[in-house]
Amino acid sequence: MNDINELRNKYLSLYDEVDGISKESLDKIEHELQIKLPNDFCEISSFYSGEDIHSFLFTDPTNIIGETVRIRKTVGLPHRFVVLAEHDMSVIVMDTENKPSIIWIDSIEITKLDEQDFISKPDVWNDFSDFFSFLLDEEEEERNY
Repeated sequence: MNDINELRNKYLSLYDEVDGISKESLDKIEHELQIKLPNDFCEISSFYSGEDIHSFLFTDPTNIIGETVRIRKTVGLPHRFVVLAEHDMSVIVMDTENKPSIIWIDSIEITKLDEQDFISKPDVWNDFSDFFSFLLDEEEEERNY
């Protein structure tokens, strides 16, 4: 797990301002999705609201609650998973109960999350702070080109 203060400082060096969500918003996510969010996710969300993934803000059309509920209804996504992002032909989910916590899989393999019996090896991060560090590294690399 990464140091949250270091991640916050790196985030601020890239984005200039804090754009987090409130404790009430986190409570709403947990209530609506019937899950317990990991501590590192909650700490990071105090300064990050999901710019590179589905928004943590409910006013945005593709927000974390709406997209998770949609995928649950469409393919029977197990309730412990939260849909963080959908890119091209892939999906990034957070397992709120097990490690690795963050799993980036091919979209067609989303029904295999429970068994983790994937055809293609997914990208995984042990926890949300590791994944967030990856996002910051990607942003930093992109800006340096």
